[in-house]
Amino acid sequence: MVAEAIAGLGALKTALDLTKGLKDINDAALRNSAVIELQEHILSAQQEQFALSEHVRQLEKQIAEFEAWEHEKTRYELKELEPGNFAYALKEGMGEVEPAHYLCASCYSNGRKEILQGNTSCYGLRIIRCGNCKAEIKHSKGPPAQSFNSQVIY
Repeated sequence: MVAEAIAGLGALKTALDLTKGLKDINDAALRNSAVIELQEHILSAQQEQFALSEHVRQLEKQIAEFEAWEHEKTRYELKELEPGNFAYALKEGMGEVEPAHYLCASCYSNGRKEILQGNTSCYGLRIIRCGNCKAEIKHSKGPPAQSFNSQVIY
């Protein structure tokens, strides 16, 4: 990004030097050639400026996404559902708008909010899965079984 800024400034400096030189040119052909070269440098500087502006927009978008995730993370806390099985759950008082749910601990640590989905039950334990990384967690605590689309496995 710094290199692009320096290149853009270099193009503007060259354009300025050419402009200063135009006042001393008497020959029309030389003057036209200098004008064309000046226009090329101006166009180059504009292209560099556009590229830098686009890069700044992308960085601002990334910062906004990061700040939103940082805020969202404060709503959850790590819970041990069964010995050795962890997931993130909504903190007490944070679930006024949405039902109780768990987030995949692996995806959470990678900046993703992936809600674990339950779909099977085996020997009294529900199995919840991450749709993103395919992690499976067995647990007997947490949201009521009817909040999951459970199917009994025999």
